[in-house]
Amino acid sequence: MFYPFLQKENPHYLDSSVLLNALPRQVLFYYYHSAVRITDEAYSTLQQVALDDSTLSDMARIWLNLIENQLEAEADLQSFKNNPYLKTIGPYYYPETNTRFYFCKDAPDPLDVLTAFDLELLKNLDRPVTIDRELQKYAKVRKSRKPSTEDLIRELDMCILALREIEQVNRHTNYLRKLLEQRYSIVEQEDLLPCEPDGVPDKPTKETEERRLDNLISFSRMRSVLKKQEEEGSRYNYDVKVYFIRYREYEKACERYKQTLENWPMYQQALYDRCFNDIDEAESKMNRALQALELYNNILDRSSVHADYQDVKTLETFRYFLETGRANDLQECMNLYEEEKHWHEIKASQERIENTIYFLRNSSEQGLIASEQLDLLLRGQGD
Repeated sequence: MFYPFLQKENPHYLDSSVLLNALPRQVLFYYYHSAVRITDEAYSTLQQVALDDSTLSDMARIWLNLIENQLEAEADLQSFKNNPYLKTIGPYYYPETNTRFYFCKDAPDPLDVLTAFDLELLKNLDRPVTIDRELQKYAKVRKSRKPSTEDLIRELDMCILALREIEQVNRHTNYLRKLLEQRYSIVEQEDLLPCEPDGVPDKPTKETEERRLDNLISFSRMRSVLKKQEEEGSRYNYDVKVYFIRYREYEKACERYKQTLENWPMYQQALYDRCFNDIDEAESKMNRALQALELYNNILDRSSVHADYQDVKTLETFRYFLETGRANDLQECMNLYEEEKHWHEIKASQERIENTIYFLRNSSEQGLIASEQLDLLLRGQGD
């Protein structure tokens, strides 16, 4: 749902750090009508921390209560831990947010894991925008005289601050648009239902030995055929055993799905209500963010600095020129900036030519002529 903000493609695994530092409702807020995965290692960590007398033990007990009591997964997890034939069990249904829980043994890729750091980043993006008081006060000022150097420096500081605030607000509004898009996609479904259990195990098939047309098999070949048939039979028996174990887990998931459907109308309406509340709150935050953007953009529009130079790095350079006395007004700042920019481009061009010369000199004898020509060209540019 919010993966672009985390630079992660599919973080459906919940790390123990996020489980021990956030309530279920805070985490599942980002997994409406979706799925999460918890490794047996993370589950064991919850059990261990719950026994400790620490500040994290209360949070661990809350998650264990959800997993063991509300999802009724405790007995299955105990047998799952000691069962070498199962790698994943689930889904277990949490109808309040229509979230499916899976429990896994395999270690996930770090890019598939939601951590406490990731959740904190999302929470920061979700916080309502507060208009910066200094910028708000500055926006009310009207210029009535030629600005002094101190006035120009303050104007640059305000423009830099406005640009940084705009960057934060844009991230916030992009987050809100993603949230609204996801919530609307849920409430617009008339027949919203929990997803059916997936992961139906494939039934094993027994390989058969093709008969030779002449029905003549040598004694040595007969021994190898019998040995191969014995190995295939043993492998087939093993595959059948694993199949029945996994199919039984699938049947249990189907039973949980049926139980969830029995009370689904009540949970469906509660989920719709929760989504509508999220939509109202997000739209309110969006309006406040747009008001802040209007204020900050107004500061930039009224600035003496041309729009081509309105980026943080350039404005910081202008401020350095004014503070060090290398320039006394914006025109001198722009001229000095363009002059230094031009010389940086020349220097970069010379470095590229020198690198080309070095490469040609060390590549082959045929490159010596071209190297000499480039030397002449470089001397001409230097002159």
